[in-house]
Amino acid sequence: MRIRTLQVFTAVALACMVACHDSVPDVPAEPADLVTLRWTRAYDAESRPDVHTGLLWGLSFLGADLPDEAPDVLVWQDDTVTLNIARAGVAAETLPAWRTLFAVIRQSEEYRVMGAIDIGRFLMLTLGSSKHYFALTGARPNYQEARSRYRFGGTTGAIVESGVAREQRLIEMTDATQAHEVAFVAHEGAGSIPAGTFDSHEFELLDFMNNGQVRVALYDRDGRLKDSANPALTGAGKPAKCLWCHEIRLLPAMNNRTDSPGHYTTAQFDAEIARRMRIVEARRAGLDSQIDFSELQDHRYLELLYLSFAEPTLERLAREWRVAPADAAQRLAGKRVIHGGGEFKFLGEERYSREEVDTLGPYEPMRVPESPREPSAYEPDYLTGSHQDTVPGNP
Repeated sequence: MRIRTLQVFTAVALACMVACHDSVPDVPAEPADLVTLRWTRAYDAESRPDVHTGLLWGLSFLGADLPDEAPDVLVWQDDTVTLNIARAGVAAETLPAWRTLFAVIRQSEEYRVMGAIDIGRFLMLTLGSSKHYFALTGARPNYQEARSRYRFGGTTGAIVESGVAREQRLIEMTDATQAHEVAFVAHEGAGSIPAGTFDSHEFELLDFMNNGQVRVALYDRDGRLKDSANPALTGAGKPAKCLWCHEIRLLPAMNNRTDSPGHYTTAQFDAEIARRMRIVEARRAGLDSQIDFSELQDHRYLELLYLSFAEPTLERLAREWRVAPADAAQRLAGKRVIHGGGEFKFLGEERYSREEVDTLGPYEPMRVPESPREPSAYEPDYLTGSHQDTVPGNP
């Protein structure tokens, strides 16, 4: 009986983590800190706890500490949820960027017509939009400034057979005994490391924020932030793709078979990665956070939210626009159908490109990038008012 009682108590407690916060906080910190999001069901099994978990992971990847003593970061009312960013524990230096983005969202036509912005659009405009991601996570705008915060060691990793780079990669890593000292720079370029002809064309700096999550910054040859890695050099894509690939881990040299003189051997490199991962895990174990780092697969709820928005089905669009499926089908007539790929097939075998169908709804939407992960011809910058098309992977 004691086991049965404990099971019931646990189920009730888990339900209350979401359901018991169904009222807006009595005294919100500041109206500027609040934005309301709306949940559009994307697949039959999607539940509010799943969406809640996905949102928490999205905020965590964006630098929020999400302390346990602040459960009202996300406050639900039916199918809408109010986010209080001041309660989320973001870095003080990034709060102005959050407030600016929130102000633009609240002024959007979707927000005025629907009373909220779609959760998927919100994630596409934060995690999936590189310029916003850099500002919201506090990435340094200059490469030399960013790397000067760390003490990089003299020995590097030479990745001759890379699963990411088109050719080879050179990896620098810091001398670290604490999580905030752990950082890496991946040099993407051309030429041969063993032959001494490798030439760095761009840089990917990976470090860890105070909440234990990975932060990714991409820089061009002149040290300026760039929206995505050059696809001619690497398949790394945008920050959201780096996070999806790494999940919450540092990755060993999985494909490398060739050791290069003067660099770590593959075995040494993997051992150095493992040592730094233990440092990070120790830091995470001591955090007071709503993110459970032992539940690695929870991040998939975040990916389901932005992928189902980026490639919506007819049914999702009908719910999103609040029209009958027949009405949605009429609006979508003649639009190209994307057949569902290998990832999350249950999202639907027939999907549409968000870029092609986004203007068919009952309001003028805030435009999002074509892809949250891959180089996009358009990257929004609602923080400065610049919304210009760019060349994917601009060098």
